[in-house]
Parts: sequence; C-alpha cells; structure tokens
Amino acid sequence: MASYNKLAALMGEHQEMATFRRFQRLNAKSILYMQAEILHLERELDMIELEDKVSADKNRALLHESVFNLKESSGYPHDVQWSKVLEVRKKLEAYNKALVLFSRVQGLPSPCGRDLKTLQEWLDRPEGGDFFLQGREADTWNDENDILTLSRHEAERDTVTGFFNDLVIPWYHRLSTRWNKGAETRDANGVWHYHYNSMIAAVNTISTCLSSLLPSTSIFILYFLQSPVARLTAITVFTTIFSSTLFMITKARRIDVFAATTALVPTLSLTLRTLTDFVGLHTQ
Repeated sequence: MASYNKLAALMGEHQEMATFRRFQRLNAKSILYMQAEILHLERELDMIELEDKVSADKNRALLHESVFNLKESSGYPHDVQWSKVLEVRKKLEAYNKALVLFSRVQGLPSPCGRDLKTLQEWLDRPEGGDFFLQGREADTWNDENDILTLSRHEAERDTVTGFFNDLVIPWYHRLSTRWNKGAETRDANGVWHYHYNSMIAAVNTISTCLSSLLPSTSIFILYFLQSPVARLTAITVFTTIFSSTLFMITKARRIDVFAATTALVPTLSLTLRTLTDFVGLHTQ
C-alpha cells in the first residue's frame, strides 16, 4: 500500500526524486512579520532610552553611559530598558537566522522538468504512489516554481550535462523501450533508472576531446590558409567557438571565459608562426 514511507524510500534510493517545496511566499511573509515586530521594538527601545535619560532618578539617567550599569539593573524597578534590550536581541537572533536559512533555501537548485514529471507520474501510477496523497497534500508538487531538489546532480549540472539529461537520455529511453532492449529494467519502485556516472563519463569524454581538438584543429586549418583576411576570419570563428564551448562545458565565470579567449589568440599566432618557420627551415 502506498504511503509516505514508500515515497521516502523512493527519494532515498533516487536522489533526483528528493524534491520539496521551498515555501517562498510563507518564508518571505514570516520574515516580513519578524521585521515589522523588530521595527516596533526598536521604536519602543528608543522611547525607553529617552525616558531614562531625562529621568530624575539617577540610576535610570546613568544607564545610557554604561552597559555594566544597564546589565546590573536587572531585577530592579528601573530594569525596563535592559529587559527591552534582551527582547530585541532574541527577536534579532531569530530574524537573522531566518534570513540566513531562507537565503540557503533559495540557493538550492530547482529540479529539471523531467525529474519532476517522473515524480508526478509515479505518484499517480498504481504500482507507485497510487494517488495516496489526498486533499491539499495532493497539490504538493504541482507548483513547479516553488520546488527545490537536494540532488547534487543538479548542483553540478552544466549545459552539456543538461543536454544529455533532458534530450539524449529521454530519446534513448524511447528508442530502447520501443525495441525492448538497451533500457535497464524498472526497479522495485517502478522507476526506470540510468546510471548518472555513465552520463558524466560520456560528458567528460566529450569535454576532453573538445579541449584537445579545438586548439589543434584551429592551428591545422590556419596553417593552410594563406590569405591574411582568411586567417583573421578563421581566428574570429575559432575564438567564438572556443569561448562558447568553454562557457557550455564548464561553470567558468564570464571574466574567466574572457581571459581564456583573450589568451587563445596570441597562442594561436605564436604556434602558427613557430610551425611556419620550422617547416620553412626544413624545406630550404
């Protein structure tokens, strides 16, 4: 029988299924409420400090001059200011903690559409969740803009990995299941599973090949181009391809991509000149 236990088992076995609500609106509202509370407390503390400062009571009038005196007032009739300071401190601690936690939650990646769709389909399938979620709980994963994932795969995702995950694997799955071969059998949860490490190995292989082929191919083609205009055009094309590829297969910052692309042009020119001089020397 389907239950939260079965859903938890699915998420534990397939980390890409570990998706949860962010509750962005509620988190923001809670922080806004705390912010409003602190604003009122700040005003109250200012008023108390002013009253103590102009008080005829010497003990109260000196509180603003010494934190030691302020703390020592605890338990005495004039300890209103210190009590309010402690109240503000407690609220600020909760407020700051909520801000940091909300920031971390907002920094968590969103699941890819395919993984979220797989979970939604599993919840509806008889061999899966079998519609065990009822009422309001059945809408938990319907708002895709408010969903996060704990999968490290999404955190490591780049353009090439996303291409494989969103296009290549679904295409391969449809093709292999149509011919009843190639696809792995479903697991106990009724989910088709493809090893993530295999996909990463394929992506790494492609990235390694591109990192070797792009510079060497550029030099090879430039060597056979005799026209300066043709060479300049080719260099422009190759640097564009290089920067685009670097941006897609890595998580480099724009400044890093710019620096690497800028360094490529003199490298190509120097290598081409050295190669031309070497060939010219041996053909004399």
